[in-house]
Formats: sequence, C-alpha cells, structure tokens
Amino acid sequence: MKKKLTALLAGIMALTMLLTACGGNSNSGSSDNAADNSGDAAESRTLTIGLAADPQTMDPQALLSGATTAVVCNLYSKLLKRDDNMNIVKDLVTDYSIVDDTTWTFTLREDAKFHNGDPLTSADVKFSIERAAKDDTLMEYPHWKNVESVEIIDDYHFNIKTWEPYPALEALLSKSGGDILPKNYIEEVGMDAFIKAPIGSGPYKFVSYTKDQEVVMEPNLDYYDTVNTTWDKVVFRVLPESSTRVGELLAGGVDIVNNVNPNEWDRINSNDGTSVLLGEGTRVYMLGMKCSEGNETADVRVRQAIDYAIDDSVIADAVLDGAGVPTLTRVANGVVGQDSSLYGKYNFDVDKANQLLDEAGYPRGEDGIRFTLGLEGSNGRYTLDGDVCQAVASMLEENVGIKVDLQLYDSTTYVNILSPREFKDAAMYCFGDNFFDGIYAIACYTPDFSMGETDYNNPRMNELYASAMANMNLEERVAQIQEAQQIAAEEVPYANLVNLKIAYGVRDGINFTGRLDEQFNLNTITLAE
Repeated sequence: MKKKLTALLAGIMALTMLLTACGGNSNSGSSDNAADNSGDAAESRTLTIGLAADPQTMDPQALLSGATTAVVCNLYSKLLKRDDNMNIVKDLVTDYSIVDDTTWTFTLREDAKFHNGDPLTSADVKFSIERAAKDDTLMEYPHWKNVESVEIIDDYHFNIKTWEPYPALEALLSKSGGDILPKNYIEEVGMDAFIKAPIGSGPYKFVSYTKDQEVVMEPNLDYYDTVNTTWDKVVFRVLPESSTRVGELLAGGVDIVNNVNPNEWDRINSNDGTSVLLGEGTRVYMLGMKCSEGNETADVRVRQAIDYAIDDSVIADAVLDGAGVPTLTRVANGVVGQDSSLYGKYNFDVDKANQLLDEAGYPRGEDGIRFTLGLEGSNGRYTLDGDVCQAVASMLEENVGIKVDLQLYDSTTYVNILSPREFKDAAMYCFGDNFFDGIYAIACYTPDFSMGETDYNNPRMNELYASAMANMNLEERVAQIQEAQQIAAEEVPYANLVNLKIAYGVRDGINFTGRLDEQFNLNTITLAE
C-alpha cells in the first residue's frame, strides 16, 4: 500500500488548530496486548500506545513531563477543559461567571462521581485547587499561587478568589494541575497510597502502573458524559528509543507511537498498514544558560554570542529534517501573546558572536578554545534531542571556540536531574505550553521558575510578568507579554532555537487526531468504520 506523509496545518490561527491524520483506512488496528499482537481488534478491544517517556507520577499537580499529562488527563476531570480545537469548554461545571476582578463563581454538575462511587462536590474542588495553590513543593505551584482560596457556598456552588485580578484563570483551570482529586478518599488512605492507586472522575479508570514499563486503564462506565467504549483496555507502553517504538508499531505491538524521529518516517509510510501523522506543536528547543556570578554565561555578551553562534536553520532543516521552525521566542504559534517578529526568525552571525566573546574577555587560547561549557541534555526524550545537542556542541566549538562538555542522559535520568531545578552551566530543554497563554512561557524568566536553573532575574521582566498576570485588558496584557519576549530575546537566559513539529506513527484502522497539547484523549480514539 502506498503511503503519503501529509504535512498538516501550515498556518495556524490562534487557538483553533486541529490536527488531522494522514494515511490509510484498511486492516484492523489494535493489538491484543503488548505480548500478543495476533488477535483481531474487534475481538481484543485493546488499544496500545507507545510513549517516548515514562509518566513517572499519577499526581496531576506534581507533573514533571508532557508524558505525565498525556496519560493522566484521562483519569481526572477539571472544572474546564480544552476541546480538540484547543477552545476552553465546560467540564465539571455547568455555569460560571465573574463576580468582580478577584472573584469567580461556579456551579458544579451534580452527576459527577469519582471512580469509587463517591460524589464530586465543592469540598473536593476546594481541597484540590488549594493544594495546588498552597503547596510550594508541587511543580504546578508557581502557576497556581495567585489563587487565594475556594469559598464553598454549598455542595455544588463555590467561588474562587484570587489575590489580584487574574485574566488567565480559565486557562489555568483547564490545564494540568486543575484536576479535581477526591478529598475524603485521600484523607482516608493518604496521599502516597492514592498516587500509587489513583481515583479520579475522568472517562478512564486506573488499573496499574509499572514504572518505566506501562500504565493500564479501562473505561469508566459511570462517567458523567459520553465515554468511548471502543476499548476494553488501554495500555501505555514506555518505549524510550524511537527505533524501538517504530519497530513495535510495524510489528503490531502498539497502535500509536509519539515523538517519531524524521529518519523513521519513510520506514513507517512505506510499511503496509502504518502511516505518519505530522502536525504543529508548542514545544520549543531551548538552551538554558546560567546567569549567576561565577559562570562565563553570567555575562550577557557571552549568552548573546552563544545564540549568534548557533544556526537554528540548520537544526530545523538538516538535523530535524524539516520537523521544526526557527524561533527567537518560546511563545509558539497558536499561543496568545506571540510576537510574530520573533517567530520563524533566527540570528546566526559568527562574526558578531566572536566579536562579543572578545569584548567579554574570553580570547582564544593556543588551541583555539576560549573556555569549556558543560551542557546536559536528553537522548530519546524528544525528537532527535541527542542530535540537536550534538549539533549545538559542534557549532559552538567550530564557530566560536567554546568547547562543550556534553552529557546526554536517558529520559528518566534527565528528568531526575532537572526536577530539582539545578543544572551546571547549560541544559537543553524542549518545553511545551499547555496553558496556551504567553504568560506561561514568560514565567520561566522570573525568579519563581529560574532560581536553580538559569538564575535569571530582571526587574523589568518581573514587573511585566506581574502586570500581565493581573491585567484584565487583553490588548494591554498581550503588549506586555510581547515586550517580555523582546527582553528575553535580547538578554538570552535561554537561547530559543526551534519550534518542534510533532510526529506520530499510527496503524491503519485507528481513528486518531493529534492535539496541539499532545494529550492522548482516549475518548476520541476509535476504530475506523
């Protein structure tokens, strides 16, 4: 069967992007399970998805990665959610409105239940939202700390109060961390026991989690909304190596795989029964650099030089084989507040880079080396991430004489290194944005997020962030977010390189639509008729 790779959505209109699948429509598409792929889909009714990274936790407020979000989004429900077009729609609430600049009032639906049968009430909302807003050990805390409290009116009515006006509250409630947890059950069994065997109110129920191997779920037949019963079971298999994921796809061991490397596309498309789905995403490759004293990169001229020395177009076109767009901003296409003057642009200039390093007092030695920069990165977590790191290292040494001590780690190890927010000299990230508001992207330039990572601290940036967080005038806050991006592009705490496109491998017979937020919405994955 002849296959054709379809590039989807060349232009994206803000927050209205819907990825569409390419490929065939023949043959049954589901494997029986990871060990036995010989069964017919109609009989086995098991969907198997190959993940590039381990989810690591079932706690939706302690998220460490996109892999976690992609999985747990099916276990829990939120007050609001994003549909497949990335529009914010009601989920657990039937109505809500703004009372004043710091007070929002909500009405819960009365038919929502947790997987153990307990009703979901305002008490659960208060418990969940205030946990995210008050527990500063949680990864989601910096995004939620502007929430002051949840005021219970009765079992199905409550107010959310913020410390100051907060225009992005709807976006916040619809992103990771806004998941509603069962208060009574957690108080009964304890948080540690809950995370090992979580109970949510989402369309799918938790069955098991084996670290670095798989997560198993089954449909929640008591779900308050329509639930997809195509599958009796869904298995997320952890397959860190891209070649392994693709091999399992071709052999029938999995039905869908994510983060497919470009060098595997032809292999998938030429195979009878599989296709590549390619579309836009919000992930941006970012080289984070220490801005604190004692590091060469504390000098803004050094950071600028590093940015000028990296040819983003080569990374996008040669390293990633076209699966990326050069960018000078982390605010990706389709995200509120993007500065178009920085997107699709790069500033490669070797002469300028060398001039800046000379001015900063880092001359070349007899061996041509100015200094050594430690760089930490992942290999296999994101699309060709190891190759991207290698390319950056080569460019810095060849173009400006900065020798790079490159350390690459597997996906799990890399997360464990970065999660304490500590790296040595520099680190390569590939961050996405499930907030779809530029305020989320520029947050990484503020002390709450930067301390221990880049250590970047700019009073004007902090002022813009604080103002944009509280500005209810959309036009004004967009202008503030764009000014923040201009400052970041000038001072370069992160060298933004490439906005990564997302590639999936899909078996024929599976109706699957990729999402801009990269979540696997199990309610929408079905067998082709």
